[in-house]
Amino acid sequence: MINEQDFVYSYDVNVSMLNGSRIMKPSGYQTVMNDVAEMHLKRLHLTIDDLAKFGMAWVLISASFDIINPVCGTIRLQARTWHSEQKGLTFRRDVVFTDESGKPLFNAATYSVLLDLNTRKIVRPVGLPFDPGRPHKVFAMEASSRLRNKADMSPCDRRRIYPSFIDSVGHTNNCRYGEFVYDAFNEQEIDNLINMSRMDMYFISELKLGDYFIVRRGHEKDGSLMIDGLNENTGKESFACRVKFK
Repeated sequence: MINEQDFVYSYDVNVSMLNGSRIMKPSGYQTVMNDVAEMHLKRLHLTIDDLAKFGMAWVLISASFDIINPVCGTIRLQARTWHSEQKGLTFRRDVVFTDESGKPLFNAATYSVLLDLNTRKIVRPVGLPFDPGRPHKVFAMEASSRLRNKADMSPCDRRRIYPSFIDSVGHTNNCRYGEFVYDAFNEQEIDNLINMSRMDMYFISELKLGDYFIVRRGHEKDGSLMIDGLNENTGKESFACRVKFK
């Protein structure tokens, strides 16, 4: 049996992931996490291309980031990742990132489901034509796939989904939501990005080509910033993100 935690991956941060102060943007953390997970899944023959042969795809329903030390500059990261839990329809994956000296930078935890690419419905993980592997039951951080938004939300922007936002699964790529979140930051929050300590992103319903959505902001009682997107076509919340600063 493969011990997933034995594998270490190197990853070079590039300038597109950083803001003008050379601090990693929210979408940067997502991109790094996605790319490392994809490198690992390639080793296990569980990539998007592998699953597409069966008419399925991994789809994120949430991604949480615990930022211990912010990523600054185009440094080289070291990462380990493993399948940590399966409950019902969801699969959890944890990722740990350090710099080359071993200094902890951030941890991530994602929850995913399997999507039938033809019916666009969630697949029950029973009798699958591939082995998703056994969970290791080791958790890098506290995380949940369930959103609990207690903020009063106010509209701040109206946006549209363009062709460049759509990925191979046929919907808006999850990293785009991090860009939507960062674009909704005010000037003070952008200046304070180096002190972002936690980000929880929830993917609630698909945004597809041509959809318009309303971006909203609010604050919870503990000061956490909440940003979400309301799909004008369906009237449903599409995504939500909770951001905490030190």
